[in-house]
Parts: sequence; C-alpha cells; structure tokens
Amino acid sequence: MSDPEPLPVVPEPDEGPPAASSSSANTEADSTTQTERPHPLTPFVRGWIVLLAVALSVGRDYLPTGGDPRELPPLEFIVGGVALLALISGIAGYFSWRFTRFVIDAEVLRIDSGVLFRRSQRVAFDKVQSIDVVQPFAARLFGLAELQIDVGSHERPRLRYLARTRAYALRDYLLARARGVQAEAAEHTESASILTDLGAQDEVLITIQPQVLILAAVTSHEFWSIVASGVLAGVVGVAFGQLWPLLVIAIPTVSALFGFVGRRVIGQFNYTLSRRAHGLRISRGLTSLTSQSLPPRRVQALQLSQSPVWRRLGLYRMDLEVIGWGHVTDDEDKSGVSTILLPAGTIDQVRVALTAIWPQADFEAVELHPAPVRARWLHPFSQPFLRWGHDDRLVVSRHGWLVRRWQLVPHSRIQSVRVTQGIVSRRLGLADLQFHTAGGQLSPHASGLDAAHVLQLQAQLLQLVHHPAAVDVSEPPPPAEPPRVVSMG
Repeated sequence: MSDPEPLPVVPEPDEGPPAASSSSANTEADSTTQTERPHPLTPFVRGWIVLLAVALSVGRDYLPTGGDPRELPPLEFIVGGVALLALISGIAGYFSWRFTRFVIDAEVLRIDSGVLFRRSQRVAFDKVQSIDVVQPFAARLFGLAELQIDVGSHERPRLRYLARTRAYALRDYLLARARGVQAEAAEHTESASILTDLGAQDEVLITIQPQVLILAAVTSHEFWSIVASGVLAGVVGVAFGQLWPLLVIAIPTVSALFGFVGRRVIGQFNYTLSRRAHGLRISRGLTSLTSQSLPPRRVQALQLSQSPVWRRLGLYRMDLEVIGWGHVTDDEDKSGVSTILLPAGTIDQVRVALTAIWPQADFEAVELHPAPVRARWLHPFSQPFLRWGHDDRLVVSRHGWLVRRWQLVPHSRIQSVRVTQGIVSRRLGLADLQFHTAGGQLSPHASGLDAAHVLQLQAQLLQLVHHPAAVDVSEPPPPAEPPRVVSMG
C-alpha cells in the first residue's frame, strides 16, 4: 500500500485575483501549502459497512419468526444482487474519494468533500484542542487510520482514511501548529508498536495488563448486578414450580456476562497513558485501536469510583469531564471519544494520572468534613460516607454507600455554586451544594451538609466563583529557586 501523492493546489473559486506580492513571498506560500486525498483504499473500508447493513436488513426478513417461513430466492439472484450492490457501492465510494481532499496552508486546514453538494470545512490551527487517531477494525486490517480533530464543539472534523504512519505524522504536525510551533510536516512517523501507538519519544506513565482488566470486570458492581438479576429470575421461576424457565434465563444471563467482560477487556486492552512534547495521550483497544489526545486545560472535573469488591482490591476508576466530549462514557468498547481516564488502577496509578493532568493538585491533602448525624433521615445508607471539603485549589466531595465516588473540581473551573434546601432539609438544618462547570457531565455536588456551616463558608464560596484562582492546577509547578549562598565576611 502506498500513501497518496501530493496533489497540485487548486485555488478556491471565490478567492479572486491574488494580491500583489513579491515573488519570494509567493514561493514561500506555495511551499507551505500541501494538498492530499485520502488513501486509495478508503472506499473499500467504508463500503463494506454498507454491504453488511443491507445484508442484515434483507436477511432479517428470511429468519423464522414463528409464522410461515419465507423461501430463499435462487442462488443466482442472491449472487447477482450482492455483485450489483458491491458495484454501486464501489462506484459511489470512488467518486466520494475522488472529490475529497484536504489542504494545509500557513493558517488553516481545509477539508473539501461532496460530489453533488460540495462542502468545505476550515479548521484554524489555533482552534485545535486535541486530535485523536482512531483505527476501526476494518481500517486496521488495511493499516489505515482516521483523524478526529477536536475544536471545542460536538462536531469533529474528520480525515478518513490515511495510512497509519501518515496519520500519526499529520497528527503531530497539526498539534505542533496548534501550539504555535512552525514545524515541518513529516511524511511518516514510525511507531514502536502497532498495539499502543508508542514511539521512541513517548514517556510511558501508566499501563494496565489484560489480567487486571479481567479481574476488575468480574468484581465490578455491574457484573454482579447481572448475576443478581439472573439469580432472582431463577428463584422466582422455582418458587412458582416452573423449572423450564431456568434454561431460558441462564442462556441470556451467561451471554450478558461474557459480553460485559468482553467489552471491558477488548475496549481497554493494552491501555497506556503516555506523554510526549505535544501533550498527554491515551491508547487502548484490541480490535479497534484509539489513540486519544488529552487536553489538561479543558478537563473540568474528575470522578473516582470504587465498587464494594474494588475497595478490598484497592482498585479505582477515573472518569473525566471535558468540554466538548459529550456525556460520560458508559460503554468501555466505545471507539473515538471516551471520558474514561483510568479503567481500573491502584491508588499509586491514580496519583500518577492526577499529577499528569493537574500537577498542582493533591486531593488527598484536602480535609473532608463529615455530614451531621441528622442527615441520616435523608440519606439513611450513605450518611456515614458523605464528606466534603476544599483547599486553595480543589473542591472534593465523597458520596455513595454501595459504589463510593469522589468528585474533584478545581477552583478555576467552577462557574457557579448553588445552595439548595428542600422542605425536609430546611427542618433538619441541612443543605446541598452543586458546583457548576463548563462541562456539565459529572454534576459535582456535596449532599447532606450542615446548613449553618454552609452559611459560614458562603463568603469563601463566592470567592471561588467571582475571583479567579491564584493557581491553575493544570500548569506545571514553578521551578524551585536555588538556595542563596550567603558569604560570611
């Protein structure tokens, strides 16, 4: 497979005559403008999905559903239909590839696409927040990858598909331009491993082995919830003297358990958190490999969670709230944007990940205040575990009796604070705090607080909202000053 050759630059129809300039300036502009098409195998990668969808929709009509089964058409008709569909899909894919190109000049990345209706997306380099390299299963078979460019909105410009090494090189180049570095665009970037997207310049911070993922999956509260639902359904069947439903219940329960564990392991397989000059990066996935850039400045909040068995094993899960990343990821096998920072790790790995994102934050140093005993009327199970507190950099809250959760919010990310009291909580002298951020996915809060204590801290809470924090936790700490040498004369 060969990479697409650079194409001649075609001017925009609405550009008009070029402005007068010196010949040297024109030569420099031409040298910094680069035009490419996607990889020639892109139509094959995208076309098989259409064939699979049509085959499933048509084949579903011939499955037995309890009525009169439909007879299959002649073999010649099936082969001819598949061949015709493949031909139409191939022609459509070719024209889509033929009219798709991306242009990189001194200021922006332009993506032109569309056959009948032309579409042109322009991405300014200074708007690029992060870039993810996604390799779906079909693209990975051909050594191709897709670039997803995060510009701070839910809609992400995409470049699909490029050769894997070319995608890595283009990602590094665009990230360098986003940081204001006038870098040279490399044709290829060699990766030390096709499983982790690691190069010689990467500093590996955290790796998680598959056996840890399996252990974390079979000891999670979701796993035991599936087991409990199956056992409960079986007990009900036995109580009513119906033994035949046991087999009907056992098959989907076992299938759900294997599917759950499979998603957890396959989706987070070979999880690696690494760091290089352009920032942090997370790579994960077995069938589909995702290399996700992590922008610390846009992380609004963090959440740590522990299931009951995980507390015995000392395992934690970390989830992120990032502007423009959408809802918190529940599916571990999700390709592309995932809000899972750490699928399962020890407290030491949690500290490493937190230091990588917020070097100047230490949530363990924050003193947490317990909820009053009267909060048990509103929170009968979780009252002994309710905690909250803050220092000059972080607000930390803890809640949950079955699944224990810690929520961490830097002062610099808080946009507003809401104090709420219901009818019963006012009678009990309790109040709840809600910390609003720009992400809006994790909904950080502290429940069952002493209302009098909250009123005493009202001035400090207003200080968090109306005055910027003196320290941005995502900034590296200042270098220590060398000790002064005092000479004794």
